[in-house]
Amino acid sequence: RVDDRTLNFERSGDGFIDRETGTTWNLYGEATEGTLKGQTLPPVVHINHFWFSYYAFRPDAHVYTMPK
Repeated sequence: RVDDRTLNFERSGDGFIDRETGTTWNLYGEATEGTLKGQTLPPVVHINHFWFSYYAFRPDAHVYTMPK
């Protein structure tokens, strides 16, 4: 969410584009081009897991990787 707006994202090149405004976002949650340029998404609290232990309980899970 940015301000009162919920955004939905799709992959694009090395980052993401939100469907609502067409703004380009990098992996750090920073808007780099478009209507919301200069905005930053709030961070998501997370921890690192070994994917194989998660997969044991969620075999329908997918591993996401960014292209190099």
